[in-house]
Amino acid sequence: MLLSPPWNAPVDQIFDQAYSIFEEDLKDKDTRPRLFDRFIFIDVTTEIQGKPRSFWHIASIGEDDEKYSELLCTGDESEAKCVYKCDPTHEDNFLKEENSIPCVFRACRIRWVKESIELANKKLPPPLLRVWQQRDQKSGDKKILVRVTDDKVDYVVVFRIAYKNGDIYMYQLMTAYPVVLPGYKRRFDKEYETYSKKK
Repeated sequence: MLLSPPWNAPVDQIFDQAYSIFEEDLKDKDTRPRLFDRFIFIDVTTEIQGKPRSFWHIASIGEDDEKYSELLCTGDESEAKCVYKCDPTHEDNFLKEENSIPCVFRACRIRWVKESIELANKKLPPPLLRVWQQRDQKSGDKKILVRVTDDKVDYVVVFRIAYKNGDIYMYQLMTAYPVVLPGYKRRFDKEYETYSKKK
C-alpha cells in the first residue's frame, strides 16, 4: 500500500491525536513539505474550537455532504467509533455553526495529506498517482488536485494555485479527503483524462 494504514485511537482522543499529526506534518511552515518545489500555504490563524479551520477542512465533512447513500465509514474500523453518523443535527456536533460534522473516518487518515504530497513529488505513474488542474466553477480560481489510488486507497488533496508575475508562486491547501462515492471517482477519472489530453 502506498499510504500508511489509517491509525487508531481511543474515541475521546481521535481529534486531538489527529491534530497532533496535523501539527507535526503540516502546521509549521518551515518543516511542511513543498509541492513541486513550491511553498504550500496553510492558514493556521483562523481557528474553530481551538484548532485551525484548515485542520477541520480535512477532519470533518460539510453539511452538504449528506448526499451519501451510506455512511462514509461503513465497513471501516472508524464506523464503531463515530457518534455523529454524518448527522449535522447530532447533539454532540460541535461544528454545527460551521455547517460541518466532525469525521472520524477522515481524521484517522490525516497523515495521508503529507504522504500524498511526498508521492506527488516522486512523480509516480498513473493510475497510482494522478495530478491535474481544474478551474473552480464558483470562484474562478485554478486548483491542482493530487489523487492517490492504490488497492483500497483513493485519496485526493486539493490546492488553490497562487500566481505571481504569471508563474506559480505557491499552493494553498484547501482540503483533502478519501474519495468514496462512485460518482466522484468517475468525475475525477474524467477530469484527469480530459486534462491529460490537453497537455
